[in-house]
Amino acid sequence: MAEAITGSEKLSSGARMRMSKPLIIILTLIIAIPVVWFSVFRSTAGVPVSCDAQYDALVKQAKAQLSSGDRTATINSLIAARNKLRDCETPSAKDVAPIFRN
Repeated sequence: MAEAITGSEKLSSGARMRMSKPLIIILTLIIAIPVVWFSVFRSTAGVPVSCDAQYDALVKQAKAQLSSGDRTATINSLIAARNKLRDCETPSAKDVAPIFRN
């Protein structure tokens, strides 16, 4: 029975193996890419926290640190709150307008 297998049959099974590897890779990518995409972007797609809430949280954190006696952390929290206000501040027309006309 073992002698009945010819060289052409061995070649065709090798060719099938070469064809199946890229097929397996493509199917894996077709399944994996949407799973990774949705897991990454669905976790970050939550409700964005407003600037006011972030500022309030930093000020409350500074108050708690001040009451516990940690002055350095309090100052750092207040600086972070000030920077958050600067980041969230809506620029006025004066800030956006160019100084010189073109």
